[in-house]
Amino acid sequence: MTGADESGEGDGGTAARQFLPASQRERLIDAMATTVAEQGYIATSVADVLRAARISRRTFYERFADKEDCFLAAYDLMVELCLGRVTDAFDAAETWSEGIEEALDALLELLAAEPAFARLCVVEVLAAGPRGLARRDATMQRFAAFIHAGRGQLGGSAEPPPELVAQAIVGGIYELLYSHIVRGEYGRLPQLSDELLHYTFMLLGTPRRPV
Repeated sequence: MTGADESGEGDGGTAARQFLPASQRERLIDAMATTVAEQGYIATSVADVLRAARISRRTFYERFADKEDCFLAAYDLMVELCLGRVTDAFDAAETWSEGIEEALDALLELLAAEPAFARLCVVEVLAAGPRGLARRDATMQRFAAFIHAGRGQLGGSAEPPPELVAQAIVGGIYELLYSHIVRGEYGRLPQLSDELLHYTFMLLGTPRRPV
């Protein structure tokens, strides 16, 4: 089993799930995430997903072309959910720095609440072939663009950071998330907030306001 203990290894348990599958398509996507988290992308078959979802092969192929197609649909769903939560949290803040803090907290809490999808998006996508790697790269660019563009949206006077700095921030956050998720430490993700904020503001040259 490649997916580790989703309970956070004694750190208080998992948060309530944020994705509650309703349709058959969503059930298949959820089953893909669960199965891939347990077995890894390479070892997962369509038959495994069908058993987890308790849905027929015919129904699967009416909705997805193959395993890769279903995997990428699961990846896309989680990415859009993450970006939506991050954007909402940022927009609700009064200043740019507070927006970054709220956005990062929202991201970490969502990943902790959806450990199977967290593993799929951060770890297993690296094994999903050229299309998976292209999806990951596009996602990294989207998060970097969010940081780059958001600097001047709240507070008015701040200049956007160089694109390379925004990319370095996203890359560093990704690596730290990977190191915890690959060990199954999902419940500990929200506890990374202070460390990640320190790293982010250090690269931006903007001290984080004292709590």
